[in-house]
Amino acid sequence: MKFERESREARQVSKPPPEAMQRVDGGGAWGPTQFDLPEPGGKNTQAITIVVLIGVVILLVLAGLWTLAYYKFL
Repeated sequence: MKFERESREARQVSKPPPEAMQRVDGGGAWGPTQFDLPEPGGKNTQAITIVVLIGVVILLVLAGLWTLAYYKFL
């Protein structure tokens, strides 16, 4: 037994609010989002360097505390 395919009319599920049509910069009709990516080739090397240095310092402190605890409680 074969059934005919049911067809639906196409309709728009959601649309942007009316005030969104005035927005021009970033994110399209819905406006800027938290997921907007920075411009390619950005100069964030200073931030990366700071984060790496802080990470290295934290790892060194943890390694030092582990070594101290290892030899103290051995």
